[in-house]
Amino acid sequence: MNRSIVFTGVLVFLTAWSAVVPCQILGGVYVREVGDEGSSTYERLIGGDRVSGRLYTDPDVFERELERIHHRSWMFVGHESEVATPGEFVTRRMGRQPVLLTRDDTGAVRLWSNRCPHRGATVCALDQGHTRFFRCPYHAWTFDNAGALVALPGEEGFGPTFDRDTHGLAPVPRMETYRGFVFGSWSHEGQTLTEHLGNARDLIDRVCDISPVGEISLRAGWLRHRIGANWKMAAENVCDFYHPPITHGSSGLMGGVPPGYFTDAHGGVTRDLGGGHGEVDYRQTEGGSQTGLGPHGFIFPNLFIEAASIFVIHPVSVSEMTHIQTPITWVGLPEKMQRPQSRRFAMAFGAAGVIEPDDAATWERMQLGLQAGEPEWVMLERGLQYDHTGEGRALDEIAIRGFWRHYRSLMTDEAAAR
Repeated sequence: MNRSIVFTGVLVFLTAWSAVVPCQILGGVYVREVGDEGSSTYERLIGGDRVSGRLYTDPDVFERELERIHHRSWMFVGHESEVATPGEFVTRRMGRQPVLLTRDDTGAVRLWSNRCPHRGATVCALDQGHTRFFRCPYHAWTFDNAGALVALPGEEGFGPTFDRDTHGLAPVPRMETYRGFVFGSWSHEGQTLTEHLGNARDLIDRVCDISPVGEISLRAGWLRHRIGANWKMAAENVCDFYHPPITHGSSGLMGGVPPGYFTDAHGGVTRDLGGGHGEVDYRQTEGGSQTGLGPHGFIFPNLFIEAASIFVIHPVSVSEMTHIQTPITWVGLPEKMQRPQSRRFAMAFGAAGVIEPDDAATWERMQLGLQAGEPEWVMLERGLQYDHTGEGRALDEIAIRGFWRHYRSLMTDEAAAR
């Protein structure tokens, strides 16, 4: 066959197809675009049933996420039980920025930027502890656990106008708590925490109400996993019940659930809670949840309540995250009811756990595969027909699409991002 005829035919086909479907050329390959020419960049990259792989691999996208999401939205930081007595502290991150959660000598919970106001060094390098004072290692500026500058060497050298009161630790602009869960925001204005949580407050209520006194404690210590993958993969994974029988098929997970549990027929539902939050709910099925005592849901952008444990996602770079997790202790719950959950946590997520390594290895393979750039789209089509209800079958991707809709609103609209 004449090659010129074949080539001409291909061009005619591509020309006709591109007249119907907006396209762009990437490296000589035609790629379908989502949106139209008037759409913003992120409206084109995020469609109703697909997202561009660039959102997981582009450093510029990551920097915009930090600025528009992690440094503006409410972020889960820790729990009041971690700083139960005056002088206790824990160090965490909000986005890229280090913070210090303390309980001062009056009993008040405080949230500070973990940064000396003099030359910028962190004033605390420990994960947790107990102290009345934080001393900067550079020039020994010293702060009490209420953030006040109480001592510095050579103070007279700063002149008569130097005022300690204006050189204390900088508070995180906004901090609020809900049932012991501590959230912070770097933005001075925007939604209240209640508005941010919306329907996801029910996840916190349900996990707390398992306790006969309505309280949980997070004092068992945190495991930390450094994973070479984009943070959004962990966020999506929370409400992805399509993968467990495959990804975790050799882990022993399947031995603890009834036959057909991870199927559409079993009766569980996945739910878009709005605001980027979502859950998978098996309460209405015969026998209820088999994954533990509490709910299984995600609170945007970094908190995962997983039945009997808490996970927090910390973005590090476009291709790296830190995933930390701790088991839940329910105040007043009999030990015989808590012990199996502690064993399950160690089996699944501990140093020799069998669940977290499965997920981490898969996310790292996804990160590697998405570097290819073509095909461009990550497909999220399962259960699309139920999107108008906000609720679908347990294996559907409704909550994941809800995450991306909220993400798109924050990345494209200035008012929504605040």
